[in-house]
Amino acid sequence: MRADLDENEGKKIGGGSGKTEKPLEAPNCGIATQAVYTGVISSFLYGYHLCNLNSCMDFIALHFEWCKSTVRADCLASAIDGGLINAILYLGAAAGALLVGRPFMVNSGARIQLLISDVFFVAGGLFGGLAIGIKGLLLSRLFSGIGLGISAISAPVYIAEVSPPECRGWHSAKHGLYIATGHYWCMFALCTCYEVCSCCCLLAAELVGLPQDPPDMGLTMRNDWWWRAILGLPCLLAGFQFFVFKYDLPVDSVTFLVRQGRMDEARTMLYKTYGRPPPDLETGLGDSNAAKLELKLKDLAVVAAEAGATRPITIIQALQDPFLRCSVVVGFFLASYQQLTGINALMAYSNTLFAQAGIPANSLTLASVLMCVANVLVSVLSTKLVDSLGRRTLLLWGSATQTLAMASMVYVVHMLPAESQGLMAFLFFSLFVVSWNYGLGAITWLWLSEIYPMEIRGQALSACGVIKWISCFFIVLIARFLNLHLSCVLFGAVSGIGLVGMWLWVLETKGCDIEDSPMTPRSERSTSILLGPGSNHASPNSNKHLRMMMSDEPPQQGPLYARVD
Repeated sequence: MRADLDENEGKKIGGGSGKTEKPLEAPNCGIATQAVYTGVISSFLYGYHLCNLNSCMDFIALHFEWCKSTVRADCLASAIDGGLINAILYLGAAAGALLVGRPFMVNSGARIQLLISDVFFVAGGLFGGLAIGIKGLLLSRLFSGIGLGISAISAPVYIAEVSPPECRGWHSAKHGLYIATGHYWCMFALCTCYEVCSCCCLLAAELVGLPQDPPDMGLTMRNDWWWRAILGLPCLLAGFQFFVFKYDLPVDSVTFLVRQGRMDEARTMLYKTYGRPPPDLETGLGDSNAAKLELKLKDLAVVAAEAGATRPITIIQALQDPFLRCSVVVGFFLASYQQLTGINALMAYSNTLFAQAGIPANSLTLASVLMCVANVLVSVLSTKLVDSLGRRTLLLWGSATQTLAMASMVYVVHMLPAESQGLMAFLFFSLFVVSWNYGLGAITWLWLSEIYPMEIRGQALSACGVIKWISCFFIVLIARFLNLHLSCVLFGAVSGIGLVGMWLWVLETKGCDIEDSPMTPRSERSTSILLGPGSNHASPNSNKHLRMMMSDEPPQQGPLYARVD
């Protein structure tokens, strides 16, 4: 069945009354937009935790005297302790990603998962702000990492599921944008939507370090405590998101509600998404737009019924199914490639790398801020391009630009005059970061959330998350001991190899239904040994489940319903 009918043709109500209906479009400030803008607070926290130690790690080392000094922070003990504190975030994130794949988490839905991640973010912020030694800092990063691992999967899935298909790409790209851009929210009495005051997230992680005195001044009174404010800030943001999602805007996606069998709530939410009141099914649908929404709901019910009629599928089983194997393997590749390019290591140690490139010590944090400003501007552009150029195009262009930027750092910068090397290194470094952001940063988890069928989506995304964060852990830990030249050689080579892999294996998903990806098309589902009609993997209660899910069909409405069905 096909619910996404051609929206460009003019349709007539009631089979020829002469009235041309308006296209079926979601309002700009509708409930889906509000839910998306609340969800991207998790994206803010994602980006913030990647960089918040960049500007204050030296002062933490001085405060706790890891080098047995209050003026020196560049000893081996500081490198090891700082590397562990940075890297344990990603071990926690791997644990959080693994947690997302557990049945109780899958069944709770993406919104509840985000609430759980907020609890971990609050705990991490409290432990960090009140830390009295390295154990407190490690616990802070571990708890924050678990929250990060959960939200890094749940946020893009929630945004993708709650968004109407016609603007899913634009909304989902906000996850990448608000990793670079955070939102402070205010509600206006005369507006039905949240108005947004943008301030930077990766940028905020850098800006929040500006009140500190310059590093060469050592452990001043301000530097001795400001790092606690930096580590404690996520408590406020996570607490705000928890309050909104729990009490003010408890919006679950239509897909999740249908999967839970809550068809009345799903119908109400679907109509709210398009700014329409639910119809009175006893008196008729009223127009063909209402019929289209009912068909969308019916399609989701079919998909949910098929998923519910199948026993839980493990990743090992999916890898043995020719129909599912390619999407699972390519997902693993893209999730690991996103992190093996070294973006989190480069961002976490950008001040150190800029210093090696020749940028003066009193300009290091400013250089990181300027790089993040460029990152935000490019992120805004990527949200406009994702639905026009497509996912695959942005991924390929981003990776190609990354490779060229790192090659330039290795082969071009050292040939320039000494007084120009610092500036050019900054420009090429920034080019690498912004190209990652509009490609791999903005698109990876949007693409992954679109390619898996409902039966394995939670398990596959959880496995991708574990692979992503374990890759990131090792890269960030190793990068602590690499100089600028070796970092550029390693991450440039990885970018080039990954570019070839994406060109060979990644297919375009622009405009595709979330349950009918070109990686796992429904037309080829019959070839699956797990999902096909002859599968022995069906639940014993599959027929009963199918009847229950399909029992809530709307009454047909004569010529209109016959025409659109």
